[in-house]
Amino acid sequence: MSRRWLVVVAAAIAPRAAFADRVSVKVIEVAGDVAYVTPGKLAGIAAGNKATFGADQRTVLEVTDDTASIKLDGLALAIGQTGSVDAAPKKTAASSDKALRAEPLVGQWPEVITPAQVQTPKHVPLGGARRGGAVHVTVVGSGYAAASRDHGTADGDARLIASWDILTDRPLAADVDVSGRMYSEGYDKQLRVPVFVHAAQLRYGSAIDPRFALGRLRFAASSVGMLDGARGAMRFGDVEVAAFGGIVPDPVSGKPDTSASRFGAEATYDLSTNPWRPRIGVTASGSTWSGQLDERRLAVNASANHDALWLDGWAEAQQFAANNPWGASAIELTGAGATAEWRQHGTHLGIDLDFMRPERSLRLAAVLPPEWLCSQEPQPGDVAETCASGDYWTTATASAGTRSGRFTVDAYGTIGRSHLIATSLDTSAYIRGEVAFGPHRLFVGGNVGKSSFGSWDAGELGVGTRVWKPLDLAVRYRAELLDYVAATSFVVMHAVAADLRYPYSTSIDLAMSAIGTTGPDRSVAALLATIVWRPLP
Repeated sequence: MSRRWLVVVAAAIAPRAAFADRVSVKVIEVAGDVAYVTPGKLAGIAAGNKATFGADQRTVLEVTDDTASIKLDGLALAIGQTGSVDAAPKKTAASSDKALRAEPLVGQWPEVITPAQVQTPKHVPLGGARRGGAVHVTVVGSGYAAASRDHGTADGDARLIASWDILTDRPLAADVDVSGRMYSEGYDKQLRVPVFVHAAQLRYGSAIDPRFALGRLRFAASSVGMLDGARGAMRFGDVEVAAFGGIVPDPVSGKPDTSASRFGAEATYDLSTNPWRPRIGVTASGSTWSGQLDERRLAVNASANHDALWLDGWAEAQQFAANNPWGASAIELTGAGATAEWRQHGTHLGIDLDFMRPERSLRLAAVLPPEWLCSQEPQPGDVAETCASGDYWTTATASAGTRSGRFTVDAYGTIGRSHLIATSLDTSAYIRGEVAFGPHRLFVGGNVGKSSFGSWDAGELGVGTRVWKPLDLAVRYRAELLDYVAATSFVVMHAVAADLRYPYSTSIDLAMSAIGTTGPDRSVAALLATIVWRPLP
């Protein structure tokens, strides 16, 4: 036997150390307490593997060829967020304690003749790509009913969210997101429409970031919402450039509206290989209304995260015509915000700052009362009221919480300042604690607040239990003390609420909430029921 054959045989029987493959995954959907990531079984991921997101680990529940589902257990994940999965250890060759002699193997096998050496197959054209790929479906049903002393109302919504991979070897797909609605008080042409189309698009590329999309788009850019039109994007390394244009659908009924159009461009820088994973996007957009140039906006969105620290920020500026009816400056900062949060092992600390001005455009002015766009300033005599410029709101919110063993505590505090014709200050604070005793838990909470119209103080006490493993039931009692500025005495309100959740499986989730409130201020009962069905692709 040749020396080369001996080397091959020795390598084949040599013991190999088992190791785990670390596979990068991306979140493509979050439904209830389950997150769906890609890739799946074809990348080596199996049920029971551990998925890591930052400092947190969760278990893989189910897998298909291209996707996997992960139980969140309170972990907050966003679509597009990345992590890793330690795939199952690879199988190892069995080791041998005895040396294998090569001499007895000589001449035991004849020379192998492959089919290609003796066959002459005919060439057959492969043709086009096969059609008919995977279908991804989510169905959400919800119903709401409320009744007071003299009035009752109810409505229902059945929403279908589906994607169909038209080609199996190309990222060409069709998306549809449509709601069918029912109202106890009937339909009308403006508000209570029976069908609302959230999206209906043909796209090339991923659903999160398609290279081209045509139809009713869920979003035209990171700071631009629904659009009946098209969006195209090209990537150059870590930079993506996109352009979009079309008509703006009616925001209430969802019907196409040729009176308003929107167009613009977006540039995004996304450095996913950097430890901070920075991302910044700049969007320039404009619109028209009844043939006139309307909005002219520039928006910036930025985010970064490293280990347990998460940072987000945004800002938007708008240019106004010299003769605009709102008394706005030529260029104004219409909004800005920043968020910083630290999350690790169930503990979180965060702060959020926001600055906002009212939305102002010719399109909104045609459908909304003037006081919705600016504060109305009285004028002497019979002169009509005019807009007082300088309206804005600022808010600061701090949050903190921890989850350790049986105990969970969360607290929030907010301060807001409104500058309209008069300046007012709003404050509120909320705290909630929970302790678990096996399948049972007890929670207590309270909140206080003060605004321009009054103040309130409330306390809450409740119990929860898992009737059996998947079924969770919680009942709460809340007492609230209201003190209106215009009232001569305070008001005491009582409320009882019950929440029921039944995760039947990883693809079906049921929930129901009922609340009854009574007191001098109001007496009302309300019921909300939701069912979500999301089979794995």
